[in-house]
Amino acid sequence: MARKSLFITAIVAVMVLGFAVSAYAIGPVYITWNAGGANAGTGGPHQDYRLTTEKCAVCHSVHAAAVSNAAAGEFGPDPIGAAETQLLLRSSVADACTYCHITTNVSGLQIYNGVASNYTTDDQYGHNGSTSAECADCHAVHGADTFKGFIAGKILKAQGNLVSNVSGGVQTEAAATLNTLVSGGTVFTAPAASDGDYQVTAFCTRCHKTFSDASETTITAGGYFEEWDGSVTFGSRSYKNHPLKAAEATFVASGANYSGRVAWADAYTCRSCHAAGNNRVSTSYGGPGGLVSWSFPHWTNGNAQFLVSGWGVSDANIGLGTSGANTGKPSGSHTVMDGAEDGVCLRCHTNGSSGPPNNATAGVNVTF
Repeated sequence: MARKSLFITAIVAVMVLGFAVSAYAIGPVYITWNAGGANAGTGGPHQDYRLTTEKCAVCHSVHAAAVSNAAAGEFGPDPIGAAETQLLLRSSVADACTYCHITTNVSGLQIYNGVASNYTTDDQYGHNGSTSAECADCHAVHGADTFKGFIAGKILKAQGNLVSNVSGGVQTEAAATLNTLVSGGTVFTAPAASDGDYQVTAFCTRCHKTFSDASETTITAGGYFEEWDGSVTFGSRSYKNHPLKAAEATFVASGANYSGRVAWADAYTCRSCHAAGNNRVSTSYGGPGGLVSWSFPHWTNGNAQFLVSGWGVSDANIGLGTSGANTGKPSGSHTVMDGAEDGVCLRCHTNGSSGPPNNATAGVNVTF
């Protein structure tokens, strides 16, 4: 009888223990995003939340957000380190994007060459989270109020589609000019792949208020400005900028002693000059994905201010496509260590195709 009672007691204890474990188990924990799973085609983990999707738990864990210094595998795949977990994230707010987009290829697109320090260390080769721009300064993490159309998947902040020369809005001159160039709608909703750079240019003017359709036009705007000596200022400024416009057969400028052709390539967008890297699309949106070491506008591995250099009009479009399965380095480009290098200008302002020596028949050093 004693043995039977002992056996029954043991069974009850196991059942109680099992109930306690199931009743007090922690969950759900973080979900690894699967671009090819049930959520494929629904805008990635940052957009198009539905009653049946499983996106929130990719970044947030309701009951199991890791504590500071948690070990790898305890609540998520990576150790947290010294940063305090915030907002039920698998890491701190400042590093929330790092796991999916830099240190791993969970997102299908791995930027900053997969090195977190390329994002956190301020330099002339990329936007980063040190003193220039953190991810959330440009991207709406939950996909709210973003540019639509071709670049919708990039979740770039539209700031309420404001069109004004005030900090946080798209510069008036940029929107007015670019809206005449897109194939449909406006730059906020442009549907075609060919309009992608127009949308990116409009977006850039949220901080870089230096868009002008004529160098003779004085623009007054508030925003971010880089001075001639490399210092950075914020506030309201008046300036005359390099124009973003089609190349003209006849140059006209007050006081000029030359009226021939001075440019052989159109320059409608920021990437007409800042062409290093590419906008390679992640696998979530039908692109090649993978490691992108030259990832405009994040980091360009040696090309200062995302600029590339060339010898003439044949090089004017370098940087617009994908060349190289792993790096995306523009075919034919030359490294630009200093943004003032002549080769940046020679891409458009000669009609040559190679050098040195310059074989151009017109342009800088030949006809003007």
